[in-house]
Amino acid sequence: MSGFCDRCDEKTSRIINITGVAELAAVAHLGYRNVCDACYEDLLTEANEVEEGEEDRRAESRVKVTIKAHVEGNTSHLEAFSEDMTIEEISPSGLRLHTGRDLDPGAVLKVVVPSHSVEATAIVEVVWKDGGQRAVGLKLIEPGDGWSALWKEYEPEE
Repeated sequence: MSGFCDRCDEKTSRIINITGVAELAAVAHLGYRNVCDACYEDLLTEANEVEEGEEDRRAESRVKVTIKAHVEGNTSHLEAFSEDMTIEEISPSGLRLHTGRDLDPGAVLKVVVPSHSVEATAIVEVVWKDGGQRAVGLKLIEPGDGWSALWKEYEPEE
C-alpha cells in the first residue's frame, strides 16, 4: 500500500499502519498512524528508549487523593465528552482517574480542578481495564504553577 507518511510527510510505496503495534505503545501519544519503513524503525528505537526510562517515571512520588475534576476530550471513537470525574492519585507530573469512557493512549484531555483553580492539558499514557471502568494514567503536558501548588498541598512528608 502506498501513501504519505504521517511522521515525515514523504510519499512512499510502502506504508505501515502502526495503530495496533504493541511494540510502539510507548510512543502512541505522538499520534502517528501510517508511517514509512524508515520512520517505523525510528519510532521503534524511540519506543525502546522510552521503555528503558519507564523505571525513572515510576520513581516519582505519588499520593492517593480524592479530588473532583472536570475532564474534556474525545473517546477512542472520536466522540467528544465533557464530564466530572474524581482524581484518585497525583504526582508532580501526572494523575490517575477512573472513567467509563473508552480512551486510547495518546488522547489529549483537558483537566480542570475547580477547587484549586487549576487547568491542565494531559496525554493519556496508559489505560487499565478494571471491570466496567477504566483506570487512566495521564501525564501533564506542562504541569505549570497551579499543578505545582496542588502537588505541594498533597505532597507526602519526607
